[in-house]
Amino acid sequence: MQPPIVGQSDDVPLQSQYHHQQSASHQHHTNPEISAAMLMTRLGAPPAMWNGKIEEDDVELVQPESEVEYEDDDDDDGDDEQSRESGTSSDSSQNPASLRRLLRETLLILDPSGNILRDTPLPTHRDLSYHLTTYIAAHHPFHPFVHLPTFSPHNTPRPLLLAILSLGALPTNKELASRLHVASKMMVNSRIDTDGFTSRSAPLWVTQTVLLNTAFAAWSGDPRGLEFACSVKSFLANLASGVRYELLRRTPKPPITNSASEDDEWIKLEAMRRTYFAVYVFFGGLTAFFNFPPAIPNSEPGVVTLPCEEEVWNGTTPLPPAPAVTFRVGMDYVLKGQHMRCSSFAKRILATGMFLECWAARSGGLLFAARTDQLEGVLSSFVRVIHADIVGCLNRASEATWKLARMRVVGLDLSTVEEVLRYHDVGEIVHAVRGCAARMARTGETLVVAAEVAMDVLFGANQEDRTGGIEDVVVGWECALYLMMWLRRVERDMSILAGDKGLYYRGPDERELDVLQRLRAVQEHELHGNGIVDIEGGEDRLSVFIGWWWARYGARGVGGGWGIRSVLREAIGVYAEIVRGELVA
Repeated sequence: MQPPIVGQSDDVPLQSQYHHQQSASHQHHTNPEISAAMLMTRLGAPPAMWNGKIEEDDVELVQPESEVEYEDDDDDDGDDEQSRESGTSSDSSQNPASLRRLLRETLLILDPSGNILRDTPLPTHRDLSYHLTTYIAAHHPFHPFVHLPTFSPHNTPRPLLLAILSLGALPTNKELASRLHVASKMMVNSRIDTDGFTSRSAPLWVTQTVLLNTAFAAWSGDPRGLEFACSVKSFLANLASGVRYELLRRTPKPPITNSASEDDEWIKLEAMRRTYFAVYVFFGGLTAFFNFPPAIPNSEPGVVTLPCEEEVWNGTTPLPPAPAVTFRVGMDYVLKGQHMRCSSFAKRILATGMFLECWAARSGGLLFAARTDQLEGVLSSFVRVIHADIVGCLNRASEATWKLARMRVVGLDLSTVEEVLRYHDVGEIVHAVRGCAARMARTGETLVVAAEVAMDVLFGANQEDRTGGIEDVVVGWECALYLMMWLRRVERDMSILAGDKGLYYRGPDERELDVLQRLRAVQEHELHGNGIVDIEGGEDRLSVFIGWWWARYGARGVGGGWGIRSVLREAIGVYAEIVRGELVA
């Protein structure tokens, strides 16, 4: 029996070319003592990567060495041919070149003529192991549908493996990442066309592969990538609906006797559940960042059970799972401001649901004013739910989504900027930002939001890029923009008041002065403490400093592989120059 590596559906059997038959000695069921850390140790990942983050000092120890070639590649190829003839597959932990051979075989399946291989220099096994561990550390927490205790590259469908490697290669080798991404799209499209999959008959790995490829394209920084993501939105939503149908058709039962068959069934259902909600969260991100209408509204998940705790899914704890809670019940808890026990991924799902509630209310016109007080109370209580029990990169992503929702409800709505962001045109983005800045008012509500995001903008820039999550990137950018607009308004009013040019401008009150003083202290430390007197010879205005700061620190680290970071960095840098010119004038 083939172990359920990534939770594939039983509706359509997979072709043999996408799966090596596993020998009897490798067949196993979920082992609670096998952890993600153990898997990453076997693949050569440093301990700093085990908790979903990567420290710069440790990354240098495992940086890929593309110039290294293994001398025994040819001999291993011969051994691999014997393995294929005998119907077995070699283990990557014993054969140092097996990952490299697996990629070569995959590309030959895609293009038997060998043109792709001639145009694509194959990375070494060490490179591929690094890319795989990078995916597990930086991207898996945000798409946690792979069951790490039973994960094996050789038993993973080839298109899905290519999609995983493409995201893992993104921070250090963008050219290889793009080639793997294209190859994955070609392979999965070929399977869909050949087998005639429908939304209910497609194996689960098809949905997972399309999701990863769509995420790769959406955050690539290329408008054509986002256009592709939009073109497959309906298809991906239909695949997710098929997964939901299968979940509702089956009765979820947690393992009781710990038998292999019981574990296998539980893993399949949990993988399906996590895949469905990963698609839901991704679509929520498209709504939050580009103001697209939700492809999966809050009314659809309904009675689908939320995912279990990460420790249970990753096999790192024998603790029993929390009582099953459906999405609808979870949202009821959230909207009532009540706390409940749930996993970090479940909190991420509920944060997306909370944002979509605020998005729908904001889009409701006059009805929004009637719900403002209710939503403010809900948001105030929900942040306590986020910070309870669990700390990690997923909680940071949940908090980032919460900040976006709060800005929409009690602050300035930046939806017009988000819509222009779809086209990745810096000039158009800056034009939309200036339009929003003209509407910024100095009210108690805008001050509250500015005070909340002030320190996060400055101190979060050095922390947000330790994972592959896109939430910290875009939300950090919007928070920086919001803070720049608010500071610009305060500084402009202070400048006019100092020049006696009007009687209707007031100086900063006590609460505003507190925010300004805290920001000024950080500015003094960063500029003068590092020997920087001016920002490119300009004014040392706080509003300009915030833009300069984010443009400098907002696109570093492992998560810097997302191409959209460069677009956001350039846009905020251009806007900072415009603000500097306005204040000087």
